[in-house]
Amino acid sequence: MTPLVCARCAAPALLAARYPHTWHNGSGERVEGLRESVLCASCDTDDPAAAPLLALLAVTPPPPSPCLANAVEVWLTTIRHRVPDPTTLDTEETLWRTGDL
Repeated sequence: MTPLVCARCAAPALLAARYPHTWHNGSGERVEGLRESVLCASCDTDDPAAAPLLALLAVTPPPPSPCLANAVEVWLTTIRHRVPDPTTLDTEETLWRTGDL
């Protein structure tokens, strides 16, 4: 099994979640698919939606599953409605097209 890594920093990721996601392509047609979000102890430390979940995952022994499930639900509810920043996306696309990403 391939280890789960953060695409932003390549550190080991703590959690990945896939969930249904729809969007409209360039022709205006609806496209259905999946979106994946990864929780990273390095990259997500300043994210208020991730803070409770990161705190629970740092506890040994692990918390009861209802506590963990609630924290995951709060995190997912927040991140699934986030949209990419167009400026950052354009910059990343340019870097990708020039081979610098």
